[in-house]
Amino acid sequence: MKLLPKILTIGLTVFWTLLSSAQYFEEVSDEVGLNYIYPGNDFQMVGGGLMVIDVNNDGWEDFYQAGGVFDSKLWINDKGTFTDGTSLYGLDALKGYFIQGAVCADFDNDGYQDFFIVNYGIGMNRGDKKSPVLLRNRNGSYFDVVKMDSTIGPGNFSAACLGDINNDGFVDIYLTNYVSSMAGISDSNGVEIGYDPTCYGNKLLLNNAGQGFYESAQEYGIDDEGCGLAASFTDVDGDGDLDLLLLNDFGEWTGIGNKYFRNDYPKVGFTDLSDQFGFAREMYGMGIGQGDYDEDGDLDYYVTNIGRNCLFKNEGTSFKEVARDLGIDNTFVYDSVVGTSWSGLFFDLEFDGDLDLYISKGNVAALVPKAALSDANRLIRNDNGIFIDVTDQSGVGDILSHRGAIIFDYDHDGDLDIVSSIVKLPWSAFAKREQKIKLYENESNAKNWVGIKLIGNGRVNRDCFGCSVLFEQDGKKMLREVDAASGQASQSTRIIYYGLNNDCKLDKLTINWTNGEQTVLTKLKKNRVYEVSSNGELSIVKQR
Repeated sequence: MKLLPKILTIGLTVFWTLLSSAQYFEEVSDEVGLNYIYPGNDFQMVGGGLMVIDVNNDGWEDFYQAGGVFDSKLWINDKGTFTDGTSLYGLDALKGYFIQGAVCADFDNDGYQDFFIVNYGIGMNRGDKKSPVLLRNRNGSYFDVVKMDSTIGPGNFSAACLGDINNDGFVDIYLTNYVSSMAGISDSNGVEIGYDPTCYGNKLLLNNAGQGFYESAQEYGIDDEGCGLAASFTDVDGDGDLDLLLLNDFGEWTGIGNKYFRNDYPKVGFTDLSDQFGFAREMYGMGIGQGDYDEDGDLDYYVTNIGRNCLFKNEGTSFKEVARDLGIDNTFVYDSVVGTSWSGLFFDLEFDGDLDLYISKGNVAALVPKAALSDANRLIRNDNGIFIDVTDQSGVGDILSHRGAIIFDYDHDGDLDIVSSIVKLPWSAFAKREQKIKLYENESNAKNWVGIKLIGNGRVNRDCFGCSVLFEQDGKKMLREVDAASGQASQSTRIIYYGLNNDCKLDKLTINWTNGEQTVLTKLKKNRVYEVSSNGELSIVKQR
């Protein structure tokens, strides 16, 4: 009988060892139909953005893959498998566009998601020579291509973000505009050591009640020329209107850092508070991810870089940069060789109630700094406020040149999956690897959760960009916003998920609508997505 405790102890040890060594994700792109391989190499390194969109309102979220110099694809979700819907939905009309990324919104509030592409039109004389395009969703059956030539000319557009900046009930678009020309900086011996770019001014497209757009960046004071590579409309100060966070590339050479523009609504315009808030870091600003990682009821921001990434902790009247303190700066791959990070996205991996972090990584042909060719994506788990790098057991640690990434529950199994896109490069390190998009299916045995899908009416834009939800559970609180652009040239699900751990009901949530009103809900049951409208309607649209 004395052997029994020993056997049980050994058995439990083996069980927990196997459990702890299990992968969090499995790569399943081939199994679910994502079989598109770029027919060549992309020496311009354009594209890689991703966008979640429910094209036909069937409740199964689809996504768009920006192909850069290659064809882009619309992937239609057929209950957990994907088919190429590009031709069916009229998007072959976009052949020849060098598409960097896309963002979707119901721009005319008709109940269907439209979308907008950002493209390299000039591209230092190597672009597609075209202006961006709006795609109007016609009742979920096809898209009309609406050219924007009369509103905005060709540029070198790198990303876009969405938001209703004047709270008129219609979604506006901000476009980051990249390099127009590039010179080098040389040392006293004539050796090139750095960059001297000239960049285009960014653009703001104000929505004219769903009938079209007009360009207003200069009027609003946000026509920045700092080599913008990513941006986010987000309510930094919690005053009910959308501010703007802008990431600029080549900052350490241009002297132009990242920007925080406070929205002065109801006055027309933004005020630059970048220095005052400690956001004006001069870096290679690449992508931005929003999340209340410290559960204090405001939004914090993870900003990616070539080298040291930053986490800007929101302290109300300023930001405090804390990535290195928390061990998530991800500066070096090995020795003094730095990493190149693109999309840093907060999400709850196992629905235990705190936010974990996925970082897509990938080499770019940079003169400086010295960056690794083989640079694996990272998965960092939040364990009660302590961040732990679990990449080795994650299943996401691919070394291809990743760019955009999106997070959504593609298979309706009650956990969050990741799609991570690449640009196809000729480096020998990738020669024997299949250079194609990756879908990482969550295998973490996630716990309980609730999902919230917000619907706006009247002066609340239908997508509810700018709305937020404050979750309260077991004495903790977490603020989340609807995703209107995140990572690098990408946009994840509009559904806001919150992990309940082992609880069966959510204690309380408070929805902050952009019209200043609030909705309070209590005791929502686990494992359901609730659709909540600003007019008071509540329904269940999905449950596990």
